[in-house]
Amino acid sequence: MHNKSYKKAIVFALVLTMLMPLGSIAADDNADKDTEEKVSVTAKADADKEDSDDDEEEVKPITDEEAIALETCEEVASNDNYILYADEENDRLCLYVKASNKYWWTSPINVMADDTILPDKGKTMNPAARKAIASSVAIRVGDLRQEKRTECDLTYSARATSIKYKKESNGVAVTYDYNHRDFKVKFVVHYELQDDNLYVYADSSEVEEKNPNPVDGRVLTKIAICPSFAAAPAKDINGNDVEGYMIVPDGSGSVIKYNNGKSNYKSYTHQVYGRNYTTVTDMAPPVSEQAFLPVLATVSGKSGIVAIASDGDANVTANAQVSGQNNQTYNSCFFEFETRGNDSFYMSGERSIKITVFEKDGKIKGKRFGVKYYPVDKNEDVNYADCAEIYRNYLIENKGLTSKITDNKTNFYVDLFGGVMKTKSIVGVPVSLKTDITGYTEAATIVNKLKDNGIDNIVANYNDWTDYSMKKKVSTEVDPSGTLGDEDEFFDFVNNSGIEVYPSMNNFTMDSGRWGYMTLTSTAIRISSAYSRQSSYSPAFGVAYKGVAPALVAPNVYSKIFDEMTSSYKENDLKTIGFGDYSHKLVSDHSKKDPYSREKTMETVVAGYEKATKEVGSVLADSANAYVIPYVSHITNVPVYSSGYNVTDYDIPFYQMVVHGYVPYSTKPINASSDADQTLMLALAAGSGIHYDMTYQPTSKLKDTDYDDLYYTNYKGWLDVAAEQYKVADEVLSGVANMTISKYEISDDNNTITTTYTDGSKNVEIVIDKAAGTATVDGNVVNLADAMEGGK
Repeated sequence: MHNKSYKKAIVFALVLTMLMPLGSIAADDNADKDTEEKVSVTAKADADKEDSDDDEEEVKPITDEEAIALETCEEVASNDNYILYADEENDRLCLYVKASNKYWWTSPINVMADDTILPDKGKTMNPAARKAIASSVAIRVGDLRQEKRTECDLTYSARATSIKYKKESNGVAVTYDYNHRDFKVKFVVHYELQDDNLYVYADSSEVEEKNPNPVDGRVLTKIAICPSFAAAPAKDINGNDVEGYMIVPDGSGSVIKYNNGKSNYKSYTHQVYGRNYTTVTDMAPPVSEQAFLPVLATVSGKSGIVAIASDGDANVTANAQVSGQNNQTYNSCFFEFETRGNDSFYMSGERSIKITVFEKDGKIKGKRFGVKYYPVDKNEDVNYADCAEIYRNYLIENKGLTSKITDNKTNFYVDLFGGVMKTKSIVGVPVSLKTDITGYTEAATIVNKLKDNGIDNIVANYNDWTDYSMKKKVSTEVDPSGTLGDEDEFFDFVNNSGIEVYPSMNNFTMDSGRWGYMTLTSTAIRISSAYSRQSSYSPAFGVAYKGVAPALVAPNVYSKIFDEMTSSYKENDLKTIGFGDYSHKLVSDHSKKDPYSREKTMETVVAGYEKATKEVGSVLADSANAYVIPYVSHITNVPVYSSGYNVTDYDIPFYQMVVHGYVPYSTKPINASSDADQTLMLALAAGSGIHYDMTYQPTSKLKDTDYDDLYYTNYKGWLDVAAEQYKVADEVLSGVANMTISKYEISDDNNTITTTYTDGSKNVEIVIDKAAGTATVDGNVVNLADAMEGGK
């Protein structure tokens, strides 16, 4: 039995052995076939890559004329000044300027042929970097999945699934379709040729997000329009170094030279109109100057492009990079628009986890994101002032800017501070009491002392003069505090002191609520659904102080505040008004009942300032973002510096070049400056009025109050030096107050600044010699020594 079974097993094994080769052969044949196919595919891919590499090696640079002459390039629009060409196959457009024969491309025509060696890399750009530079748009996408909640890096149009061009009446509409596994987004960018510019924009109504589900969706969070428009290569087609510069709106303004060798530093990025204060950071925000203007410029020789974020500017970031940065070899500047914001918060518990949340109400904030590109051409090298003129004309023609200059005079600006809450001990009990710092008659005394010292044309901004203002509550009524004096004394100071007095109310934050403005209902809401409390930070460690911070007043009550203030000022026959931080701080509100985007807040602020101008009279702005400039009569606290980012090369008063001759302005307080002499000389070079902070009471009275940081302001110590500074400022600048700045030049050693002013019929040249401490006005030398601390 055993043997039979054993024999059967052997026979079965032999049969299997005989059959296996057949199966193995078949399997091997299939395997060989699969392998052959895979090898074939791989070989084809490698061959394609080699061909691609060969193609890249064989790509020769072409001229603008040759690029226009390509079969893939066609004319799509024209007018008396320009021709717009479109090349769908290469995803680029060209703005041709007839007068100068200049070609401006949305992306460089020779990026694939660029053989510039990257600094510290020893090689040329890789294919990915080339494709990024060749792209006409770029986007960021937010991942809403709970386990992710991240935002991707810029995804360029080179990665779009399809790009389709369609002619329109004055240009072309380009549809970008990103149909990726991770996200699916589709949108349209319009290129519209206008009389004096190329208008490029995307409408939020034309954005399609395939899965915006707040649980597992992906949504469009940012869009960069033409990130390589007018990008300048490190070397031209003949191998020569390209010279030029970019202007960025950092503080007063800053210049970044092409190929400045700063490739190891971070590229420039700065949110226009300042950060969104609704979002509260756990660490102190970086200290920097604000970007007040939505303007960028790139210039080479006698031609340049001025880019203005005309739509969606409430949510835009200005960017610039130089050759060598980000593994690429071009010098470029561009705007990136935010379509949805994000916020962070920490889960409670022993080990807190930081959670990022995106806006997920299903809507993209803002109706349109647009940039206008203005060519500027001269018979000589384009100056910074030529670019400023472009933006000033834009404000005149599109925003209603008119000149507020009534006399050819130099103003002296002073901020006066009325009262503050101070904790005192009464019968051993700490009590917070209203405290007089600069009462009405005391303010008049300071003004009279300034006059006696020869200071004329004084413009005073009077702060914290109502009980509510002192208590840091919302203050909207003209109700002078009895702590500072009688009501008659207030009106006498404002109306009869012989100067311009602006009684201001700052309702940006509130320490506590009052009837009509309760913290429960009138505080802005963050994306995380938490109340927005404006933290103060430790100067040593940068961490937020514990405790209840001031509440950020919700923008949905701004209209009510503007209406109540305007009505009260009008009823009391006041002709001057100020709104504090509203002129330069922009917020959003994510309440479910009445949400406000930054754009909607901006529109509300503009309406409020316009109403005040019509119903009260003159409005003073404590710093001014671009959108309020047309509605104000004075602007204070205009910086003469930039933030000093490493990638930048030097500062220019670009902001001042825009507004000079239209709106009078001042520096930041000179007595608060760490280098008063330098600030004075830069102020004179920028055509700026002198500005001081002053209080009447001894500085010891400010201790342990919200005025702690005004320790430098007692007026007695500043009367003489302020008078000397005003004297030289008046002598240097009084003859050019109603002129615009037509040229601004800095010597190579940075010691001499020459500012040229014009009224259309004559020019005035002012030269500031910082080393010698002199100002020369059309040949007449003014010694600045007596006005400078170093001079004394």
